[in-house]
Amino acid sequence: MLKLAANLDWIFKDLPIAMRFHAARLAGFNGVEGLFLWQHPLTELRLAQQETELPVVLLNAPAGNWSAGERGLASLPLRDDEFRASLSLAREYASALGCRQVHVMAGHRSAALSADQQLALLITRLQYACDFMATAGITVLIEPLNPQDMPNYFIDNFPLAEKIITQVGRENIGLQFDIYHCQKTHGDIARNIAHYWPLIRHFQIASVPGRNEPGTGELNDAWLLNYIRELNYQGWIGCEYTPLHSPANWITTTL
Repeated sequence: MLKLAANLDWIFKDLPIAMRFHAARLAGFNGVEGLFLWQHPLTELRLAQQETELPVVLLNAPAGNWSAGERGLASLPLRDDEFRASLSLAREYASALGCRQVHVMAGHRSAALSADQQLALLITRLQYACDFMATAGITVLIEPLNPQDMPNYFIDNFPLAEKIITQVGRENIGLQFDIYHCQKTHGDIARNIAHYWPLIRHFQIASVPGRNEPGTGELNDAWLLNYIRELNYQGWIGCEYTPLHSPANWITTTL
């Protein structure tokens, strides 16, 4: 069986954080993930996790001033102290919650650096992040984001992500393969899954183009999920979508 994790900053987001855990369990999810879990008190998260017995399988490190449009710090110049502080907070939360994967966002393209300079800075920062997280047994993930939804994001395609992972050269770095972003950037999902399979540590899924639950868009999501199952994937699939209907509906009818 595939292991599905509800993204608590997309699904059930109108509920208090503890109730989101309980709603995810009632809907049939096997785990949870989130972008902003570090915004909530650890004691509250740990209690909700204990009550529901749902593992936290992925969290994002703080990504700068989100409300002002920032989408990560790892490639931005003159942000070393803030970047390291974001990793400290992410490691604290991940360790306390038993989470073994942290998504580190790169940030937008910087006009202060050439593309090659920014790439070099990103690689150096990710090497530091991997070494820092390795002491807690945590894997660092990077995710290519499509240019339509995330204009000017530095890691805007999958070949670049592959290059970055190779150049970082650490055992605890991997690819967060978001089916939604891949379809909007490259298409040909099955071929791309096969190509990037050695790097993939985590999947995410949403329909295209609406970013709603699987089965409501242009892709044959049931076929893709079965394809991933047949590859004997042992990791998690994060459900990062805005539901049109009850999240339990597509779980019971599709899987």
